[in-house]
Amino acid sequence: MLVGLLYLLFVALIALAFPEFSPIWPSAAVAMFAALMGGWRWLPGIAIASWVGNDLVMAWSTMWSLWITLGNILGPLMSTLVLRRFIPEVSFALETGRGVALFGLLAVLSSAISAGFGALATTLDIRPDTSFNDAFFSWIISDLTAVLMLTPAFVLWWKDSREPCQLLRGDPEMWLAASTLIFMTSILFFIPSTDATSLLRTGTFLILLPLVWVALRFPQRSTFTLMSVVFVLSMLGTWMGKGVLTELAHPYTRLQIILISMSLITLLVSAMSLERRRVLNVLSLSYATLEEHVKERTQQLSDNLNYLEMLLDNVPVPMVITRPDQSVVIYANLAAADYGGYPLDRMIGSSSMTYFHRLEDFQALEQKLQTEGSLNSHEVALRHRDGHTLWARLSAVPSRYNDIPIMMFAFQDISQAKQRELDLEQLVNTDTLTQVATRRHFMQRGNEVLLTAQRSEHKLALLILDLDHFKAINDTYGHPAGDLVLRSVAEAFRASLRPGDLCGRLGGEEFGVILINTDSEAAQSSAERLRQLVNDLCIELDGGECIQPSVSIGGVLLLPSRMALLANPSLDEAIAIADQALYRAKNTGRNRVVFAPPLAFHSNSTPSKQD
Repeated sequence: MLVGLLYLLFVALIALAFPEFSPIWPSAAVAMFAALMGGWRWLPGIAIASWVGNDLVMAWSTMWSLWITLGNILGPLMSTLVLRRFIPEVSFALETGRGVALFGLLAVLSSAISAGFGALATTLDIRPDTSFNDAFFSWIISDLTAVLMLTPAFVLWWKDSREPCQLLRGDPEMWLAASTLIFMTSILFFIPSTDATSLLRTGTFLILLPLVWVALRFPQRSTFTLMSVVFVLSMLGTWMGKGVLTELAHPYTRLQIILISMSLITLLVSAMSLERRRVLNVLSLSYATLEEHVKERTQQLSDNLNYLEMLLDNVPVPMVITRPDQSVVIYANLAAADYGGYPLDRMIGSSSMTYFHRLEDFQALEQKLQTEGSLNSHEVALRHRDGHTLWARLSAVPSRYNDIPIMMFAFQDISQAKQRELDLEQLVNTDTLTQVATRRHFMQRGNEVLLTAQRSEHKLALLILDLDHFKAINDTYGHPAGDLVLRSVAEAFRASLRPGDLCGRLGGEEFGVILINTDSEAAQSSAERLRQLVNDLCIELDGGECIQPSVSIGGVLLLPSRMALLANPSLDEAIAIADQALYRAKNTGRNRVVFAPPLAFHSNSTPSKQD
């Protein structure tokens, strides 16, 4: 009920100040506050206050007053329901950048719903001479300005009502910032309208400086309270015909746009500042705790070096100490020896690179240590004594021992998780039936190969291979036999292709092959060899029958001199031309190879197709 009275009070004040047209509507901020904090419980009071205000105070007809009341309730209610889906405790919506962005979008939604109802009432009853678009724009911008400038202060004062206000604590910096903000606002919006005001118009957004100052340094409630003060002062000065905007056309609209922009910026800065302070507090507490533990442990270890060795020897985490200047291991604990399968005495004095699966990994790790000084969860492949790969996350910190620089490593075994990741990647990239690349992987790798060939000016050939009369095989012998044919053909392709060539199943009985570093003659020869391989297959079934498949092949040669004209060549374009050649092979008798003319890339990224 008190919220409803506050809503009605604002209606009465606005009616007195603007008897004909209201450029602001603070009651919209009260309605949004009621929906956010009270939900269904508070909205009946808002509904009654809205109807009474529109019908009795604003002297609108009863029917249209009820209509506008419906819009004033539906807007905040629907916005709050959406907000609660993402942030169940809506009072915390203003404490994160994500929450502020969502609050801003929903403020627009609430204002738009209310404006839609209000604009319809205005054009049909209150001011028939007003266009719907003009009424809608005036309504939404007045509601949005009030919601963004006032609702945050209402919410924070209600939420933290028992907390003392920072503005009343006598903090000198707070008082300085507040005084600066109020002084600047008063100068800009209460200065007499003269030619000198034109010099100040460009400085309107300077009000943001003290607002951002407060947002970065002080609690949100103080920030949003001062933001509300700016709203009241700027509106009051403009209403009195003073300030830097009064001589301009549409001063209230300009002011509303300025206030909306400032409120959004201030809300975001305040939320990000609060998030930053939280992170810093957590880090500070963690650092203080860690520092205390480090001091205690350092004191203990300095008392007895043997205790350090005993501690490291019995830590279940694999740990190694190296001399980075010589790349040798000077200490390893039992967990590290067990992890790598090496005798402990053999590890001491051995080269660090011995334990890496690839020399490049060791060199990359050394480079990163030289650049960053330490490591945190660096993923690397290590070598077990029996030769299999161990995947680990390495963390390393530099230190000194007997005035010698050392590097302390700790390992976390992630071999099982990495193997699952590799298996999943293999599953995604490999066709389960034929064990060649899936269409998605073929297209991805093919575009990479195409781009590499463009840069290195290597010739490529693309082949599209389609089994002849495959449907008849399925219909005659059944789908298991068809699957066997596909596996056999794919196995023949894999055995025939060179390392580096790419083979994939594009769908059904269609395969794609990319031959790298291949000229026209070699491409023709390779395609014919693949065709003959399939033609020579005799795939025996369980019943003793033999299936002899055949394949039609369409190909296209990709010339590096042409590819150099294309900034980003696409495999799709090459496939389209190879498909045309495949169709000609099918239409001229099947079981044959047909090549299209070399693919010519133009600067507009469109290939020419020559038949």
